[in-house]
Amino acid sequence: MQEVHVLPTFGAHYPKQSGAPSRFVLDHNLGFIINVVMVLLIGLAIALLLGYLYRDILHPALISPLSKLPAAHPTSHFTSTWIWWRRRTGRESRSIFAAHQRCGPIVRLGPNEVSIASQEGLRKVYFSGFTRTKWILPFRNYNDTPNLLTMLDPCKHATRRRMLSNIFSKSYLLGSADFSGLSQAIIFGRLLPIIDEAARGRSGVDVFEISRAVAAEMMSAYQVGLESGFDLTSPGREAARKRHIENGRRKLRNLKGSKQAAKELEDECFKTCLKADASLGSAGEHKRESMAGKAVDSSRLPTTTRPVIFVQLSASIPAKEGIKTHTETLRLVASELLDNIEAARVGIGITVTYAMYELSQRPDLQSKLRDELMAVTVSLRYSFHGLLSKSVLHQIDGIALLDAIVMETLRVHLPVPGPQYRAVPESGVVVDGYFIPAGVWISTSPYCLHRHANAYSDADEWKPERWMTARKAKAEQSVDSTPVGEEEQEDDPRRWFWAFGRGDRMCVGSNFSLIGTYVF
Repeated sequence: MQEVHVLPTFGAHYPKQSGAPSRFVLDHNLGFIINVVMVLLIGLAIALLLGYLYRDILHPALISPLSKLPAAHPTSHFTSTWIWWRRRTGRESRSIFAAHQRCGPIVRLGPNEVSIASQEGLRKVYFSGFTRTKWILPFRNYNDTPNLLTMLDPCKHATRRRMLSNIFSKSYLLGSADFSGLSQAIIFGRLLPIIDEAARGRSGVDVFEISRAVAAEMMSAYQVGLESGFDLTSPGREAARKRHIENGRRKLRNLKGSKQAAKELEDECFKTCLKADASLGSAGEHKRESMAGKAVDSSRLPTTTRPVIFVQLSASIPAKEGIKTHTETLRLVASELLDNIEAARVGIGITVTYAMYELSQRPDLQSKLRDELMAVTVSLRYSFHGLLSKSVLHQIDGIALLDAIVMETLRVHLPVPGPQYRAVPESGVVVDGYFIPAGVWISTSPYCLHRHANAYSDADEWKPERWMTARKAKAEQSVDSTPVGEEEQEDDPRRWFWAFGRGDRMCVGSNFSLIGTYVF
């Protein structure tokens, strides 16, 4: 009979074999440890699952103050999948509008996202210092160099905005020899020859391409001067024009090659800044300052204008923002200028294209507008190269039908129709009877506001006449001069107009866009 050893630890009996007891103890302890670990892991997984269910489903759907809001979709209380898919498929604005039609002026789009479409909401969110969200940061240029669009800090934003607000104001633009000179040179010297040649040769013109190019040229010339700015429409510049437009498209839509496209746009803009900077030596600066406000020889097209925006920013940024080096100042200026160019290219380019499209469907309206334009005291025919003087610009700005056409085009064919996000501050906010807690992304969509039933009957139809009465009542005001809520009538179309935003974050170049479109 074999010897039997008793293992006191476990009380088991095993035949005497070399190494058996030690292997048993080791295997048994290892199994015990594995079982304990598995129990702990299962417990942890259950705890995590319960935590997830509470944080991401139960709390947002049943406990959060937002759970009381009407939801755009049944899943919107606990997931952003619905609105994400609408964005992904290009149906965001229409889907949000449909949700407001079903649910009212305030709608929950996702667990932490709310859309508003009421005057109360607009006043509280866009006129009460709510900050922009990090969603806007990808629009920075030059390795995250900030600009007015992407500044989250309200104090820094206000400082930068004050640098630009005067020279982008309506009165300044209409009285600017530089603006009238560059408009004259680009419209009569570059744009109309393209159209004239196409008409004589009975060939087509890509209106969308040309409109975007001319808009970029006008903004670039106003910023760095006509001789330093973009030239995308002169004869022989076709390849450069197409490259610029394609780069803008790739960057904006984040298509393949978007990073390279963004770099080329940045390099292109920075070169114009270097040209303007080089021209602003003591003699050059004196030359440009001395021509400000003086008449330009009407016998020829202007070839030079002051770099209005560049001069202002390059002097103000070091003084107001404490920037010490010239290189850093140039980067900040370039980031601001590039953002303005891209806004003009998209905004004015889309507006002019759609205005031409709508007018092409209405020959009678074309004739009426032509008659009013021809009534301007100085002829606007192509063969005439007279100066677009202050008087002429004021007359063009005063044509009610032209204003109505532009405003209605901006309303129906909005360049930027989607949400304009703000972050709810620490104190939270009550909107339309609902409490919105801190940190929630809250926004309005201009697409929704521009279809407000009381202000715009047959909102999907392009009807310039709806603006004629409003224009007459507000003839002397800029688009940004009437605060939300102070209009007399609920059905005033300007009460709901949001093409440029409103409040302290309103597009600083709104008047440039409008007047530039009138001149175009």
